[in-house]
Amino acid sequence: MNLLSRYLLKELVIPLVVWVAFLFLLLFVMQFLRGTDVLLGSAVTLGDMGWLLVYLSPHFLVMALPIAFLLAILLGLGRLSEDREITALQALGIGPVRLITGPLFIGAVLSALMLLITCTAEPWGLTSVKEFVAEIIKKNVVGDVKPGVFYEDLSNLTLYAEQVEGEEHQWKHVLLHDDREPSAPLLMLAHQGQVNTSTAGQVLTLVLGDGEAHRANRGEASYSVVTFEKAEIAVGVEGRMGRRNRFRSPKEELTPGELLEAAEEAERTGGDPRPFLMALHTRLGNALAPLSFALLGTPLAIGRRQGGRAWGFLLTLAGYVLFYLLTRVFEQMGQQGRLPLLLAGQLTNLIFCAVGIVALYRVNRSGTVR
Repeated sequence: MNLLSRYLLKELVIPLVVWVAFLFLLLFVMQFLRGTDVLLGSAVTLGDMGWLLVYLSPHFLVMALPIAFLLAILLGLGRLSEDREITALQALGIGPVRLITGPLFIGAVLSALMLLITCTAEPWGLTSVKEFVAEIIKKNVVGDVKPGVFYEDLSNLTLYAEQVEGEEHQWKHVLLHDDREPSAPLLMLAHQGQVNTSTAGQVLTLVLGDGEAHRANRGEASYSVVTFEKAEIAVGVEGRMGRRNRFRSPKEELTPGELLEAAEEAERTGGDPRPFLMALHTRLGNALAPLSFALLGTPLAIGRRQGGRAWGFLLTLAGYVLFYLLTRVFEQMGQQGRLPLLLAGQLTNLIFCAVGIVALYRVNRSGTVR
């Protein structure tokens, strides 16, 4: 590796690390604010926060790496352009085509890293975080139910215990109002109850003993009362932290092998395998995004006008948004059969690469704008 290559890599790697750290922290804070009702419970420890960070790290890295790389190119090569170092290199016979080798090398490394993460660590992390948050919610219910206070953190459920006794937090004189079925709400009164913490998975089980259940049908003039010695109420707790993000596909939690198996199963049962195959091609297209960003970002950085840093940042962010908007459009077209799946997954990269090659040709032919 010659001196110029090492210099360019240094100019790109340092801002890349800084931008990745900043965006990673920003994404974690945003996710934390979405789940404050869960993460600020009495049972949550610093160790729990550490495990949550571990589980979410692969997903955050996949989101942060492309935009961080694009911003690093703008900041690193843009500084060379503003300081006239690009002009000095051109005077020595080193043109823009030579300068793009550094960004392409880093882009290839990032693409390989993202491909590895999306195939292994990201599905594992997203699956683990759902189970982990479910366990946190269970522990919060155990610790947050206070005697004589209505507990309303569970969706459409209101829980009240007159007394909470012992280390196992057993409830005495319990009231539970279940409004998950609005047309027929359920009111349960019991002498004792507690949370069954031994159940695995994303189901919270409330165990009530020696009581009666009252159900009224609002559409009819009917009312029923049932007595019981023991009753178990299952409450789904999945998606509590991500309930505002309704556009995230659960296919992100599947590995490539599982996506192919799901597509084969859908085809055998008469379903449509294209959504699963499209998810696989889209994942590959997103992993290759750093390469297209390297081709597009390099001529934008070295060919911009001096003092146009703010305009360059705006173009960078606009290009990032446009990339993922086009990705979603082509993804829908692929699922609808209007485009071949392989082409739909890579068409955005092909467009950005073509625009980058044209821009690089123009910069190489006319020189950087001073």
